[in-house]
Amino acid sequence: MTLKGPVNPFRLRHLDDVIDQDETDEVRREMEVPLRYKDLMDTERSHTKQILFGGIQAEDIPQIRSKEIKIYICSAGTDSEVERDAFVEDVYPALRDYCKETHGLDFHAIDMRWGIDYSENGWPSTETCLKELQHCQTHSLGPSIVAILGQKYKRFTPPETIEEEEFELLKESLMEEENIALLDVIYEKDTNINPAVYRLQRPSTDKDPSLKMWKDTQKTVQEILEDAARTCLESNKISKEKFLKYTSSEIHQEIQQGILNQSDRDDKCLFFSRLVSNMDDLLTSSKRPKFLDILPCNNEQDINAEIAANSLRKEVLGNLDSNNSRENFVDFSTNGIHYKNVDEYTQNVCRYLHNSVKKLIDYAVKNQNTLHSDNLYREVVQHWHASINSSQPFVGRDNILSKVKEYLLSETDQPLVITGVSGSGKSSIIAKIASDVNIAIKNEDLAMRTALVFRFVGQTQNAVTAQELLYSLCNQLAFVMGKYRHDVPKDFKALKLYFIEMVQRGEFGGMLIILIDSLDMLSTFENGHKLEWLPSRVAVNVKIVVSVNSECKECLTRLVHKCPDNIVDIIPLSNTDCENVMKVMMNKERRSVSYDQWKLVQNAFQNCTLPLFVKIVFDEVSLWHSYDDSETQVLGNSVNDVIDNIFHRAEIKFGKHILSGVLGYLTASRDGLSESELVDILSSDEDNLNHVFCTWHPKVRRYPAYLVSVIRQYFEPYLLGKECDSIRVLCWKYPCFKIVAHGRYVRNDEEKLHSTIADYFLGKWGGFTRKPCTYPSRLTAKKKMMTSDDKACRLLPVQHNFHGESEVRGLYNKRKMTELPFSLMSSGRHGDLRSETFCNFHYIYYRLKASSLEHLLADFDMFHDRETTLVADALRMSGAALQADVDSLGVELTGRLLPHSRRFNYIRELIYQCDLAAQAHCPLVPNCQIYSAPGGPLQYECDVGGNVFCPIDIDVFNSPDGILLTAKPHFSSRVRVWELSRGDSRPDMMMPLGEIHPTRDGRFLNIIQNDQMIKIYRSDCGELHGEIVYGHGRVSDIEVSNKYITFCVEKGTGPYIIDVDAKSVLHRFSFHAHAVAVSPDENYVAFNSEKNILLYQMPLMERKCMAQASDVPQDIIFSNNKPKCFIFTKSKIVESIEFDVVSRKFTCKFIFSDLELRQCVISNTQKYLLCRSAKCLHLVYTHDNKLLRKFDKLPEDVIVEQSSNFTGAEFTPEDKYIVASRYTFLAVWDTVTGNPLRVLQSSVSPILRVYTSNAVNKVVSLLADNSFQVWNLENIDSNILHSNNIFPGNVFGAQLSTVSQKIVAFEGRVPEAKVLSLRNGQVTDILQHSHNTDDKVRQVILSPNGRFAVTRGQRAEDMTEGSTVWRVLRDDVVWDLEASKRTHYSGNNRFVNFTKDSEYAVFISLVNYSRYDWSDNTYALSVVQAENGITRTVPFPPCTEFVSPPCIVLCGSTNYFTAIVQICNKTHDPKSKKERSRHYEVQLLLEDISGTEEETTFLKIQNVFEEAEEDCQFLDVKTNLKNQLVLMYAKGLDQYVFEMEKGLVRPSYIQKGLIVYDFKNKGILKHIPEFLSPSSDINNLTLSRNSMIIMDQNRSVFNVVNPKSVIPIDKQFGIGTPRFVLDGRFIVGLTPNFREVIVVRTCDGIVKGHMFVHGCATCVSVGADDRTVVVGCEDGRVMILTIILELCDPVREIIQSFPSRQIKPEKEPDSMRLIKKDIRHMMCRTPDHARLSARLQTSAIEENRRPPSHRIISTGVSMTQNIKRSRSEVCSVQ
Repeated sequence: MTLKGPVNPFRLRHLDDVIDQDETDEVRREMEVPLRYKDLMDTERSHTKQILFGGIQAEDIPQIRSKEIKIYICSAGTDSEVERDAFVEDVYPALRDYCKETHGLDFHAIDMRWGIDYSENGWPSTETCLKELQHCQTHSLGPSIVAILGQKYKRFTPPETIEEEEFELLKESLMEEENIALLDVIYEKDTNINPAVYRLQRPSTDKDPSLKMWKDTQKTVQEILEDAARTCLESNKISKEKFLKYTSSEIHQEIQQGILNQSDRDDKCLFFSRLVSNMDDLLTSSKRPKFLDILPCNNEQDINAEIAANSLRKEVLGNLDSNNSRENFVDFSTNGIHYKNVDEYTQNVCRYLHNSVKKLIDYAVKNQNTLHSDNLYREVVQHWHASINSSQPFVGRDNILSKVKEYLLSETDQPLVITGVSGSGKSSIIAKIASDVNIAIKNEDLAMRTALVFRFVGQTQNAVTAQELLYSLCNQLAFVMGKYRHDVPKDFKALKLYFIEMVQRGEFGGMLIILIDSLDMLSTFENGHKLEWLPSRVAVNVKIVVSVNSECKECLTRLVHKCPDNIVDIIPLSNTDCENVMKVMMNKERRSVSYDQWKLVQNAFQNCTLPLFVKIVFDEVSLWHSYDDSETQVLGNSVNDVIDNIFHRAEIKFGKHILSGVLGYLTASRDGLSESELVDILSSDEDNLNHVFCTWHPKVRRYPAYLVSVIRQYFEPYLLGKECDSIRVLCWKYPCFKIVAHGRYVRNDEEKLHSTIADYFLGKWGGFTRKPCTYPSRLTAKKKMMTSDDKACRLLPVQHNFHGESEVRGLYNKRKMTELPFSLMSSGRHGDLRSETFCNFHYIYYRLKASSLEHLLADFDMFHDRETTLVADALRMSGAALQADVDSLGVELTGRLLPHSRRFNYIRELIYQCDLAAQAHCPLVPNCQIYSAPGGPLQYECDVGGNVFCPIDIDVFNSPDGILLTAKPHFSSRVRVWELSRGDSRPDMMMPLGEIHPTRDGRFLNIIQNDQMIKIYRSDCGELHGEIVYGHGRVSDIEVSNKYITFCVEKGTGPYIIDVDAKSVLHRFSFHAHAVAVSPDENYVAFNSEKNILLYQMPLMERKCMAQASDVPQDIIFSNNKPKCFIFTKSKIVESIEFDVVSRKFTCKFIFSDLELRQCVISNTQKYLLCRSAKCLHLVYTHDNKLLRKFDKLPEDVIVEQSSNFTGAEFTPEDKYIVASRYTFLAVWDTVTGNPLRVLQSSVSPILRVYTSNAVNKVVSLLADNSFQVWNLENIDSNILHSNNIFPGNVFGAQLSTVSQKIVAFEGRVPEAKVLSLRNGQVTDILQHSHNTDDKVRQVILSPNGRFAVTRGQRAEDMTEGSTVWRVLRDDVVWDLEASKRTHYSGNNRFVNFTKDSEYAVFISLVNYSRYDWSDNTYALSVVQAENGITRTVPFPPCTEFVSPPCIVLCGSTNYFTAIVQICNKTHDPKSKKERSRHYEVQLLLEDISGTEEETTFLKIQNVFEEAEEDCQFLDVKTNLKNQLVLMYAKGLDQYVFEMEKGLVRPSYIQKGLIVYDFKNKGILKHIPEFLSPSSDINNLTLSRNSMIIMDQNRSVFNVVNPKSVIPIDKQFGIGTPRFVLDGRFIVGLTPNFREVIVVRTCDGIVKGHMFVHGCATCVSVGADDRTVVVGCEDGRVMILTIILELCDPVREIIQSFPSRQIKPEKEPDSMRLIKKDIRHMMCRTPDHARLSARLQTSAIEENRRPPSHRIISTGVSMTQNIKRSRSEVCSVQ
């Protein structure tokens, strides 16, 4: 049975619903073009396809250089000290910064002769220098060598090795016997290599006493060899190339290899020539040996060396482009080089070098292959190289390869697992498989089309976490299968399902082979190492081969469960195999050993035969010489022994302190270090510097790069150069080397090493910062320093989050982001870890931009701390938003973490940083919590979907893959799976109809089918494990342990015992049992036969005892205390039975009885028994059977429906808490004390059942609304609300007052509104508009000062279809929000307005309504004193109807009711009183409502504007902040038409004008004859607060001050949502899909910011301050935001004024405070509970209650007879 992708996946509320994907096929095809390499040439595309599919020649695999510039500095040494010191001080730091800031490259200059004390230390050998030059040429993306040639040419360096034949020729050419004897002493023959060579014998260490004598000797040897070589050349015995080896200097050889032998020298090389003009002065100077070659015999200049130098100079200048070379002539003085002044000379040289290198770097970057920048291509190529390196050479293992071949050709649908201990050759086998398959594809040896995909975990940065590995694999698989690569999800949860679906569908037209090496190396991020993403069943044409270290038991166990039939164990090699492998490797490298040495090798293989051991032994043997004393040669008995020997020898060679410094930092780093980083870090380590510079000191206090280079060369076979964060870093190739190195070089100084690395990536000593230093005493004495304390600049990088002056280039400092958290954590600097990384906005922001949320969360997983865990959880919750737009980070974190700022200082600082970043990223700043918050008891809310209504369809259990929740209806074949500890949804599993019964360990899911068969499925994959037909019978009771399934049937004998592993019926008893139980240790099974309780021992089924209960058991619960059971009888009695299996006796003891008893649960520790009845919980102590306490009440003030019962009760891990559900509440008690801890609630839906696990401290509550909630009791001490939803449904509208700091919001489906504090968003009051639950609040109006509110409701009867009431009418209630009381009620109102001073509310009530003639409508105008409800009626003219909503204008101290009305003037017949005629007038009505009894003022437009034409009519009236009237009028309008539902309707298309009128002074302040567009709908306008800026429905913005300026806004808004803010300079609104809040600048329509709602918003409201925004949401949330946008905004002052930012830190709350807060939260839902209670009571009344049965009555009688009964009887054993 295979896994299926979920049809209706679990939906996390408020998290995933960010945006709607809307991509057409055409857009998707365009996105896919570069991802399928269709823009490449045919040959290049074909080559790329071979790399991604397989079938490519190894030599055709390209070498992709990392993004690094490595330049070898070639010089003669002492003559160029001035230049090279200047380069170190000025050029290299500048080039390093340029490379980082411009191209994101790593720059490293290697000068093998800088930092050397020529008087004491020896030079690196010529071989070492040439090897380093080759390294630079191989890895540098741009220039690789800078050569500096002065007039010093020669250094005496005899060759390290001379071939035997050549050496004999040289000796034959010598005439003097003493020269021959000297050569025989200096060179010794080594026959361990073929052909044999003579090796130069140097002093063993730099401290060897013979070192000074050796320096003179090697000069003599060099002269002898030169003379001999010249003689051989003249006699044609050696070639000219070999002759140069003995006559050319080191600098000559380096220039020859680095410049002259290079075909692309003009792109890679720079040459700098410097000649001294005044040679006479130089020749007479005592410093001439520093600049010239001096003959030791006469202390004169070596003319031959000068000639050779000039010849070399001429040759280079002739072969190199003039732009790549420079000649300088300088004067020499007694102080050295003189060029006017040294500073000017060095500045010119440095400027030349800097500019020249920059040009070469720019050229290299510009001309690099763009394909090498493709992430997938680059990743696959790196793994090709890893495969080639791992498979050479490969000997033996034919049995393993044959099994793999058999697997690939078989029809199996399981993956294949190759397992072995560390060093057993797993990677080599995987590489060999890849090589063989690749060759077969290339040669077309396979019967079908085949594609090869493979990865070596840990070899690249994108193969470390399961998320990165799968993303890379899925991209390649999508390419291979022809799918859209851009459809590959990045989210790990979705990625797992995507990968499983791809390999299970098998849509590739052929065989697809996937190889994954070293699964045990996967990081623990998101539990990827648990291999949930690896399916146990794949398509038959898909073959997956994986390898795993058998020492990783957890990983291997999971793979064995997934693939039990396809496990291949790698056994160690035999001694003979090891010797054969050794011989093959030696033959390939032309090596051999002496007999005694071979004996040492054979003895070593007696102790260890691991392939890795063979490889390391070969490396060691390759260093042996035939003349070495075999008694001093040691190999060791294990891999670690050999490694220890390698390190010990290196310590002798380089010095322990120097080696421990380099290897210590390399080992301590997280992913390795580049050479430039290693040199920089060592340069900031005073101890290491003082060991290097103990007797002298260079001009710049930096660590010599050559030391890192020679140590890297020494350990090259064991170091891996891998790409990390786009640059090449060094790390250990084998884990065993890292383990040994950690023990030798890290363990004792771990904190210091990590702290130094952390300081480096923090940039603590970057730039020109001078770090204090203390010179060693030897140096102080030698230099005669006054003090040893000093400060020195180390020229380290500054380490910003991005490279360059801005982040536009996208060159982020990924190395800092990768290494810094690990180093801070490992150094114990947890405070810095929080402040600099995990609680630092800028670090988080740029980490997200530079990599991904998955990388960031992987960092958080390293450090387990409650404060940082909260930040990580907030980031997880924000994942969908951050993936869409990283700029939403600030608002996402603030909107979720604000409740935690009281307790956590670093979170408070993080929020402050988010606030300050608002202007740059998102101008909408949350005033309080607006999203789901982490850290509270409620962790997730999830909609299950489907048809899961019954509690038994949900189950929670532990499994090897985690804590799983399954949901499955009896009638459905789809099982939905959810992993609770992380909140991951799993692929759905298809199983037959029936209930699921998991085993205790969760390995298997058991389903009873058709009352005759049990099917057993594996929980990790849904595969059928076995099926057992047991006969016929409906199961009445079932108990499942790890090994057994036991069950009883309703009719027939039993119980049945089924062996899960054997997949068979173990035994069937011949009793009629009702209850059965298996002991925790699975040794016993207990069941009943009527009242008898029988105990049998398994698996032999031997009866051990029989007891008798007081009644027939309904349930049997086993306890660990001896064989002991608790019996829950059908008569509702709980009693205990202890079995004495030795004497075959039992003891039965009554505990208690309860007629409403429902369930008994044994605790996880077996100490307690929890018995749940309808209204009470009983806690029993199992050791003495005593009833400890009863839980029958919830805390006071908790409103509980009286008819409700406890629906579930469970224990948490270690029995710490008791959790029970009743009604809509989840109650938590302390098990030991019985004290209530919390009363939790997050929904008004009743809880049907609760589930717990004994592994994680979480509770799952199943709700009646088809959803479940996951509660994390680790956060039981937190008073954080998961979500701040105010209503259970949509927020229909909200009004706010920034004066009173209140919000009044309403849902629209219920007759209530809620008052919220603008300070914290919490509900402070509930305005119960009506007690009829079917009435609805339709509108809320707040007074200007925010003290009073009017709720406008609609009666239920007015909403019916047959109602004759005008539906625009409302019933209004006036509320005094300060006093929390209603002050006035008024019905049938059309309009409500508050006066400017908020003292009065003005109601327009409809007294008479005519559906046929609007002129018969009669209105009454009532002025209500808002504080006390005193009402005064003001006459309102008859035959008047409103054209537009009215407003209140203040003139002086007088309030005027103002409206545009249409008046019907009628003429009647004097006699009959019948209407004769009528005509209409549109006028401006101004009614004094202040009580001065002024007459009503009517103004026609002609009264206001005399030049107005007759067909001009008023359209609307508004007031501005100066209490002036803003009058809009229409042209060409006679009268308004009345519609029955809407009233008078204003035309939507008509020419309009605008007048700003001063009513007080009766004057026009501004007249705009043509305002707005004729198409501007007057009914759909958005006005600014002062009514001077207006936007119509077409998103055209008009300005009253500048009427000619009409600005179109391209951005669309949701209907009715745009609002002007900040005096009309910006618009805030919702997007058309209502999922985002956006801010648009009015003057140009540019979007200045947006934020995600996480769901859908419903309404937007703006406060009187024009800055505060309230957004209502469909899930009941009310989001309070403040706009901080303009540069002139006082950001700090505004934000610090928020109450949420002024909170003082609070201590951890106690349980009583938490319960009180829980109750306060519940009080906000009192009306919701009242409505729920009414529904429950109605439902209960409708049910027909059955009278009590005879059985229940008799049970009550018998219970009184059995109280406190206890007996002991001998059991009857038949």
